[in-house]
Amino acid sequence: MSISRIFAHRGSHAIHPESSEAAYRAAITDGADGFECDIRLTSDFHLVIWHDSTMERIAGNPARISSSTLEELRAIWPVMTLDALLDLSISAKKDLAIETKHPARYGRRVERELAKLLKSKRSEILASGIEIFLMSFSWWATSYNSQAPYIGTYLVHSRHNLPFARFATAGLNIEIIRNGYVPRNPSNTLVWTVNEANEIKLCKELGVRVIITNDVPLARSV
Repeated sequence: MSISRIFAHRGSHAIHPESSEAAYRAAITDGADGFECDIRLTSDFHLVIWHDSTMERIAGNPARISSSTLEELRAIWPVMTLDALLDLSISAKKDLAIETKHPARYGRRVERELAKLLKSKRSEILASGIEIFLMSFSWWATSYNSQAPYIGTYLVHSRHNLPFARFATAGLNIEIIRNGYVPRNPSNTLVWTVNEANEIKLCKELGVRVIITNDVPLARSV
């Protein structure tokens, strides 16, 4: 049986703000094998680590990511760029699962800018030996990402979407696994967000490739 790898969902954010540099550095201390992140494009076309379309939930500010420059966002909150997280992944030798958020104001430019950044750091990525997963709930975004020299991963929220998961690698909601679905190819399956000991044990027994969790220390202990 293959050994499942443990990825920190938006970093280790029990203490630190999610998607912050501190959260990702804490994930290293917690023993994560990799990082999971969400990316969005600013109005001046920087890729930033941020889940929501606005800064309201985390920063208490209604600023919209796609309508703001990186400088404007950083005047509100110390937003981390994907460039910086990629450098951290490379230096710490931590795998990286990157989700492009859709629908997006700039459409496929998100994937194009992502491809451009990864190409610029291709030699460092290869030297580090890390794996990079390019994830999305969007079928066309995953189709585009699957042409890259990385691992295109289609995210599946419910069993109704399973027929569309015809890519080599799938990212499944833990609810699907909990309700009895057994992946046809566990070694090419990521499961999110796995936070309970029994869920972690189940994923481990199935031999899934990656467990994405908010609780890296618990997952490591299991």
